[in-house]
Amino acid sequence: MRESFTQEEKEALINDGAVIFELQEETISSQIEAQKAKSKPLFGYMVDAGEMLTAKPSRRIQVAVYPDPDKFFVPNSFDKSVTKQEERVAQDAQDLRQRLNLSQVTEIIPGEAATLTEIVFKHWDATDELLFGKKYATAQGLDLVYGRTKNPTNSSGSDVALVGDADPARGLDVDGWARDGGNHALWAVRLVVPIENR
Repeated sequence: MRESFTQEEKEALINDGAVIFELQEETISSQIEAQKAKSKPLFGYMVDAGEMLTAKPSRRIQVAVYPDPDKFFVPNSFDKSVTKQEERVAQDAQDLRQRLNLSQVTEIIPGEAATLTEIVFKHWDATDELLFGKKYATAQGLDLVYGRTKNPTNSSGSDVALVGDADPARGLDVDGWARDGGNHALWAVRLVVPIENR
C-alpha cells in the first residue's frame, strides 16, 4: 500500500462524504497516555490480551472513513466471519472504485485494533463526535455496534479484536470475538486506503 492518497483521490473521496486521517503508528498504550493528558475518557472496557493488543501499532498511512452513520459500515457485513466480511469489503471496494473512477484505492479490515481506535480518537478530537456512538447503533436498528479487526486477542489467533460501543462518558470498548464467528452488532467499517500503482 502507498502511504498517501493522491490529490485526485482525496478530492473524490471528500466530495463523496469521506474524511481523511493520517495515522501515526500509535499503539493503544500511547493512545491511553494521550487521552489521559487531554483529561478525556479512555476505554470503558478492554479485553485482556496483553501486548498483542496494546503494543501493536496502527499503520503509518492515510485512511478515509465515512462518518455518516448510514455510510460508515460496509452494507450487509454483520453476522459474518472474518473471511465472509472480507468478501463483502472487497465487493464494496470494487463498487467504490467504479463509482468514483478511482483505480488505486481499496478497503480493508485492519490487522490492528489501534488503527480503528486511533481513527476514533482523531475524529473525536476534531469534531467532538464519537464514531461507533449511539447514532451509529441507531442507524442499524441496534443498541450498540462494533467494527471488526484482525488483531488477535488470544495466542491461537482464533479470537480477534473488535472496537466500538463508544460513549462520551466512558470512552470506547475493545473486546474479542471468534474470527470464524459473526454477530448482528459486529460490522466491517468502510475503511478506504491507497494501494500501489499497478
